Amino acid sequence: MSRPLREATTYLVLAFTLAIGIAVAMPHAGINVLLSAFAPVTALVIITFTVTPRGRRRALWSEFGLNRSGKRLWPFALVVPMLLAGSAYAAALVLDVADLREIDLTSSGVALWSANLATMLASMTVLFLAEELGWRAYLLPRIQQLTSRRRAALVTGFIHGCFHLPLILVATTYDQHGSRWLVAPVVVATITMGGVFYAYVWDRTHSVWPVAMAHGAVNTAFTLGAAAVVARSEAGLAYVADESGIATFAAVAVVGALLLARARVWRTGTDAVVTGSARAPVAAAR
Repeated sequence: MSRPLREATTYLVLAFTLAIGIAVAMPHAGINVLLSAFAPVTALVIITFTVTPRGRRRALWSEFGLNRSGKRLWPFALVVPMLLAGSAYAAALVLDVADLREIDLTSSGVALWSANLATMLASMTVLFLAEELGWRAYLLPRIQQLTSRRRAALVTGFIHGCFHLPLILVATTYDQHGSRWLVAPVVVATITMGGVFYAYVWDRTHSVWPVAMAHGAVNTAFTLGAAAVVARSEAGLAYVADESGIATFAAVAVVGALLLARARVWRTGTDAVVTGSARAPVAAAR
């Protein structure tokens, strides 16, 4: 077994074991969602102090881009996910599965919404940093060493989507509205295509910060979108918007397909098996 495959397999066994264990042990506790979000970084910590030689631990964490801001892509990473998630809630209004709440557009109301937005974006970025350290900073570069970067984006996104299945299928606190037979595959498909966007941001910056911001931005948009509408049917809204919505999947799939077809970062050089460190092809793609 090659080193990248061995490292990816070890990470996945740990992350999925933690995710399944949390869902089974606490199926009805709301904290299970938060604990699952920290499973990827927990898996990395275990890898760091068990199978990583002492002399390579600092080098391992230096690969994650924590010391690089990637600020050039911050606006893109924040705005695009929010627009995509927001468009799904707009579709829910158009399809008449939800009504718009009365929104306070006074100066104090706008100030409150702005403060809530800033606070949520900051907190969500920190929360999803714990996930993206595992998925895009650790797993993606190792998958890129086994296949092309386009395929690696899809594979990593698909695995990330499957990571949510224990919460969806076993627990009762996550994406709980609607039939599991419909919700589960749509969530996996949406996160798969969302993974293309996250991989693109990672390959453009080689920094985990803008990826965590993008992940946090979409969940912020889901939270604010749900707060801005009144569902005529909770299941109906779930089938259109949020992570399990067809409108959400359609919007994310369009952007993901465009990136797969046209992204320059995946067209420069050879989009083939990446050998050695992922940093070299990223630098060349700039």
